[in-house]
Amino acid sequence: MHWGESRGPKVAAAGERDDGDVERYESLRRRALGGEPSGWRLGLAVVQRRGVAAWLRAGHAIAPQSPTLPAAAVPVGGDELVGVLAAMALACIGGR
Repeated sequence: MHWGESRGPKVAAAGERDDGDVERYESLRRRALGGEPSGWRLGLAVVQRRGVAAWLRAGHAIAPQSPTLPAAAVPVGGDELVGVLAAMALACIGGR
């Protein structure tokens, strides 16, 4: 690659930045400075090796994940739970 040659699509100019990008970067920055291991999941290695522009391009190429909702807690009595676990154990050993 030669000097001045483009490596991919241009990142928006400073006046055209996306607020979501700023939030993602600040989250990454806060976690990295705090020594949290979750910074790697947010792309810390890309920033360190390729720079912020490459990190922004990679972030735009990855589809955002929908938030996972916690499963609704279903009240289960002790007898029902024991029955289910016993049925599962018997099914595993071929007793049913």
